[in-house]
Amino acid sequence: MIVSIVFCFLMSLVITFFVLAGNGFSLISIFYGIFLLILYSGMTFSETRKKGSSSIFRRIFLITFAVLFCISFIGTLFDERGSMAITNEAMASSELPFCHIAIPQVLLPFLITNSIIFPARVTGHYTSIASMLGLWLIFTLTIGRGWCGWVCFYGGWDEAFSHASKKKRLNLLSRNKEIRDFQFGFFFFIVLACIGTMSAVYCSWFCPFKLVTEFNPMTTIPGLIGGVLFIGLFLGLAVILPLVTKRRTQCSTLCPFGAFASLTDRVSIFKMEIDTEKCIGCLKCANACPFGALDIETIRQKKGAPELTCAKCGECVSVCPANAISYQFRFASKCKIPAPSSKFEKVIRSFLDPANLFRFVAFTFGTVMSGSFAVDSISRILASL
Repeated sequence: MIVSIVFCFLMSLVITFFVLAGNGFSLISIFYGIFLLILYSGMTFSETRKKGSSSIFRRIFLITFAVLFCISFIGTLFDERGSMAITNEAMASSELPFCHIAIPQVLLPFLITNSIIFPARVTGHYTSIASMLGLWLIFTLTIGRGWCGWVCFYGGWDEAFSHASKKKRLNLLSRNKEIRDFQFGFFFFIVLACIGTMSAVYCSWFCPFKLVTEFNPMTTIPGLIGGVLFIGLFLGLAVILPLVTKRRTQCSTLCPFGAFASLTDRVSIFKMEIDTEKCIGCLKCANACPFGALDIETIRQKKGAPELTCAKCGECVSVCPANAISYQFRFASKCKIPAPSSKFEKVIRSFLDPANLFRFVAFTFGTVMSGSFAVDSISRILASL
């Protein structure tokens, strides 16, 4: 209880600085700050009663963040351009917003040719290439691919539709390995295509989230083909398949950043671990994993950890009846630590528990990222009423 109170106090400081102060302590920012604190408090205190019960609060935040982000993003586009279509002026002046999905597309071409293939500001803006690369480096070293499970403002759409249906109508558990292989194969194809064409191929032709952000004008044949593609991909991968599979299908099949984050996750300080001695082999975790990171073989072969694509969302923790799955520090999980000898030592260990620290860091990322977007979106909604 003491540890939960301390974490909630620390989160209130984060919210005060990045949400309230960042928005001039406006009434809307105070409202959103209270909403965030309620979510984090619910997440923290629920864990003291039942391990893994914080998942519902993570879902609420991620879905809310995704919807509010798109409202703010689209509203800003209309303010600046009068539409969601990408203008020639924005392309020519390199003023397109740069997002995390473009990172793996620009890195290798830049290293090979010393050229930036995405028409965005290099510095001087919150969506500049430099700011997004700096953010990527920080979360890679901390939460790793946990970004996809906790912070991604696109993944919230998959998250919403994957939980909109109570019944799973299509079970892909037996195809998890093939799906992962496809995602990594597609990732390498995109990287090579970006090098060959010196353009952000995924952004131009495959990104389904153009339907809720910005897109090329559909006034030409290529523009029309691109429009049909991203509308179909959004409806298929972010709406229909999540509804019938109860999985994050876009995130686990097509997103190149998801594959890239899986590869770089090995340097993050947190990981998920399966206690093979506690595991009873019920496969509830494998059926619940929205990223296909747990296979039948993962459990039966007692691998002790999810597969490469784990996004640390915690859904497996919430359904495990044996409490066999947990957050751990990557480089210290095998260390044997003696039982605490006093109440004070027990409190300190609870404060340094990797699950508590991971949730705090991940939610802090979400708070910082959503502070300006969410307040702007709520302001726009209220202004339209």
